[in-house]
Amino acid sequence: MSMLATFVASANGLITTGTTAACSGGACGNASLNSIFGQIANILIFLVGAVSVIMIIIGGLRYVTSNGDAKQTEAAKNTILYSVIGIIVAIASYAIVNYVVTNIK
Repeated sequence: MSMLATFVASANGLITTGTTAACSGGACGNASLNSIFGQIANILIFLVGAVSVIMIIIGGLRYVTSNGDAKQTEAAKNTILYSVIGIIVAIASYAIVNYVVTNIK
């Protein structure tokens, strides 16, 4: 139960920090929905990119340790391929979010 309380407290701190940053130094009355949405989207896109890079590393390790087994080699190649696709999707979504946030007022 204390882990849940710690998680909620840290999430509350992150939300407060994020909204303060999105609100230009604490003037939350002037915060736009675009800036808050942009901050949340950028955090999620960063997490997807980080997970994709970690999966590329895991796929590489699986490939190296496959010892020539065709099934393990194929699974490792698929892991790397899907991770690269994940990074491409994260980059494209970052570009789309930034375009929308900057052009919609």
